[in-house]
Amino acid sequence: MTNTLSVRIRDIDKTGDILDKAVSLGVNQGGGLSFSNENPAAAVTEARKKAVADAMAKAKTLAEAAGVGIGRVLEITDHNVAPPPMPINATASYAAAVPVQAGENSYAVQVTVTFELK
Repeated sequence: MTNTLSVRIRDIDKTGDILDKAVSLGVNQGGGLSFSNENPAAAVTEARKKAVADAMAKAKTLAEAAGVGIGRVLEITDHNVAPPPMPINATASYAAAVPVQAGENSYAVQVTVTFELK
């Protein structure tokens, strides 16, 4: 017999206490903690802006090296490569609350920019 529980916790400081309470109530299957950003739109938008700026800088460098200039942008495609929530393994029960530390989420955006050459 296994007992599992799924909860959404918005205050990370309460995570250890909640895990301890779950174990004391009979949850015996765990370790599937994951952290995610409830609304990653702002972070992904910033990543897109940085990716386009980086693509433009690289295009200018490559065009200079080839002895040509870059013209207008013909096409931009976006490849959002956001990783799944970061898993944390915390299955043991301790006398004090299970220690859980905040981490960070990262978002990767890849863009392909096609320029006209002059």
